[in-house]
Amino acid sequence: MPSISTLLIFYGKSHVKHCWIALSGLLTVNAYADTLSTQVLTFFKQREPEYAQTLSVNVLKVSPPQPPCSQPLLRLPAQSRRWGILTLSAHCGQHVSVLRVEVKVCGQYYRSRTLVKQGELLTAHNVRPEFGRIDKLPAQAWLTPLPLPLVALRTISAGDILTEHQFRQPWVIKKGQYIPITLAGRGFQITTRGTALQNAGVNQSIRVRLDNGQPVTATVNANHEVIMK
Repeated sequence: MPSISTLLIFYGKSHVKHCWIALSGLLTVNAYADTLSTQVLTFFKQREPEYAQTLSVNVLKVSPPQPPCSQPLLRLPAQSRRWGILTLSAHCGQHVSVLRVEVKVCGQYYRSRTLVKQGELLTAHNVRPEFGRIDKLPAQAWLTPLPLPLVALRTISAGDILTEHQFRQPWVIKKGQYIPITLAGRGFQITTRGTALQNAGVNQSIRVRLDNGQPVTATVNANHEVIMK
């Protein structure tokens, strides 16, 4: 692209004024686009602080092209995905512009190191952490450290990306089991017994029928104790 000085020489003095008007308009549009892109990037970094260092945003389309204010209020639809190709709105009073953006993020995720058959336990031996583009991963890909061991709900091939819906926690309380249950409150603690009405893992809720026939909901703690507060 020729420089500004080259353009001025080429057009001559009679066209200098028109050239500067055109160039100033182009610079204003580019500066506006840069400002909007920065605002959108800041919006997503605040929304995803854990990935702020590896997150980038491309503004693909703005319709209408320019919100009429310098600080539009950016909003995502309810239940929007966290990243990928997204649509958000920019509000300036009653005026609303629609933005199409691509949010790219890098982070840690996990693959299966070996074949894990349905019903088998997934342990640290079976898991390989990797770092890369998590916006390209399947929905519900496991991005946080896995609470191992986990039970595979289906067969997982070696190299598969691990997702949350592929596993469940091992049952530490099983349906029909006769168990102690602790009723805890401010200044008191009572232990009674009852029958588990469902399976449950650590930190999961469980329904229990007490000996007097009353059904209650409690939580299984890390020590496999059933606590109702």
